[in-house]
Amino acid sequence: MPTTWVVDSNCFIHMGSMAQNNLIEDLNKSIPEGIFVTPGVHKEIRTVRFQRWKNKPKLLDKMLPILTTINIDDDQIRGLATQIGERAAPQDVDLSLMVLASKLAREGRDVTLVTDDFKMTTTSQKVNLGFTTCPPSTFLQRLSEIGPNACKSRFRSLSRRTRAAEMRYAISRVNEYDIQAKLTWMVDSLIDSKPQIKQQETVSEKSSEQKLIRALRKFLLGGEPKKSHMNKLLSLPEICLPVKELDEYLQQISSNSSVVVSDTYADGIEKISSVLERVGIGLAPLDEDMAEIAHRAIAGHIYRMETCLAMLAKLNGNLMNARLHLSRALHHATLIDDVKSEMLATNQLGLLALARNKWTRAAELFEIAERQAQTIKASRLTYVVCAGMARYLSDEKTLAAKHLSSAQKLVEENLAQAGTELLVLGEALMAMDEVGLAIEVLDEGMECAIEAKQAALTERLAEYLVLANNALTKSEAEQYLGLRQYLDDINTVERTSADEFEERMSGIEQQAEIMSQPIEAPDGWVSAEVVFPSSTKFTVLRQIITSGNEVLIIGQHGNLGVVGFWLPDSEYNVSAGQNITIAQTQVKVADAPTKLRSEHNLSSLVAIKDCSKISFSAEINM
Repeated sequence: MPTTWVVDSNCFIHMGSMAQNNLIEDLNKSIPEGIFVTPGVHKEIRTVRFQRWKNKPKLLDKMLPILTTINIDDDQIRGLATQIGERAAPQDVDLSLMVLASKLAREGRDVTLVTDDFKMTTTSQKVNLGFTTCPPSTFLQRLSEIGPNACKSRFRSLSRRTRAAEMRYAISRVNEYDIQAKLTWMVDSLIDSKPQIKQQETVSEKSSEQKLIRALRKFLLGGEPKKSHMNKLLSLPEICLPVKELDEYLQQISSNSSVVVSDTYADGIEKISSVLERVGIGLAPLDEDMAEIAHRAIAGHIYRMETCLAMLAKLNGNLMNARLHLSRALHHATLIDDVKSEMLATNQLGLLALARNKWTRAAELFEIAERQAQTIKASRLTYVVCAGMARYLSDEKTLAAKHLSSAQKLVEENLAQAGTELLVLGEALMAMDEVGLAIEVLDEGMECAIEAKQAALTERLAEYLVLANNALTKSEAEQYLGLRQYLDDINTVERTSADEFEERMSGIEQQAEIMSQPIEAPDGWVSAEVVFPSSTKFTVLRQIITSGNEVLIIGQHGNLGVVGFWLPDSEYNVSAGQNITIAQTQVKVADAPTKLRSEHNLSSLVAIKDCSKISFSAEINM
């Protein structure tokens, strides 16, 4: 497992004073994951310059592309200070780095905190924070051992000069504290960094195992691996062959324009159960090493299947099953050489937690997804925005403000991309019946699109805002009363763009008002086709069970507005995102009662004579 490096300010100061101008390139090659820091480090090194570079540029400006900056809650910093004893506590920036290193270690990473502050080492050991420490000179020495050959001599030279500076500083403090323990730690960290022969052998074994895993994956995806690899895999290809049926299932439902969710979910459960049983029976007699190769090779297939089942379970109204499938998907994603899979699964779990009003848990999941996104240099705006909203809703305003600051910087970098990402997030929130949150996100997306002069994107956002405003209930509007003011600061528009935004929003409100008018239909029972053409599809917003155990399904149409389908004698298990079609029966349309109109913003109430003629389906994109 590669080391995750959390680096303090003094290490950057050493690099600024002594590093040559190829440092950034060498770091990129040696640590593809980059370096982790907290915002406090930025403040402490903002004036540091590369002294040996031409024109002495600021170190932070050059380093930013390889830094992953993670916000840390002040409460966590204070909590750690209390845990280790206030008198013994390092400065707040150092504490924030210790909290960050501990958080990353709890995610299963091998974390080393780079610092020349020996107090951070002793205090971390005192409370068992789960990471190791080393001084900057040892960090640079290790880079000389793990990096490409071209970087080795430069890192070794930089390490020696840094070690000399560390020693001089330690000796200069000999009259202030006992430096023996610190010098011992510095030497021990250097000795521990030396590669061992056994470790090299393990790497070689792992490399051979990886080749077999890749060969088996290639076979299961329809490729032709080397015969030598296939021979070493013995019976594994035949044992694992059933997992191809999962891909066939996913291909089948993806190719359909829409599917009946409950039936498709049941078929999916039957399919994955059958596949796992057959593979498990085949692997049972094999040794642990062969089974591990198989599990890693089929992990991608099972990850995709579990993600699909989670989507179906959510559409079927069962958030607990959706959470279970996503948790399994995340587990299998850890076996794939693709951090993006882990990031996406974690984000989906965060959205589910958001829908269940588990604000703190949602924030934690979004923050993990953001760290994963930073690690692989993926887009992270939606994770930052969601984490900020969740922290705001859990009344953690300080941390919410830090996420807001990060979101502002990301939006400034690319307004058009920000608008697109906020649209996607708004769609996802609407699909989970979080209309109140969706409106706030789509509003900010509209600002970005207008300022970036993206006409097509502006139109798409306007369409969704009409739907969202029409679907917003009074209770939802009140639930997120303060959130708009918080999110309004994500993007600050120029005066001309602000005028266009206000004009757009006024038009959206007018369209929403038109859609809220009752549906015009003849009195009494009439053919469904008279009121709703056969191609008419409503999107489910939510399902309501009345006190009399009657079912009211709230659906929305782009022209007909929000409609309540009254199904008194039926049992359904549907949720936001499914489609409703009605055919070959009669319907009766009435104005919605005042209470229902107020609670759910209904334009009309529709009774269906034969409830078996209402169909629920969904479009599944995998």
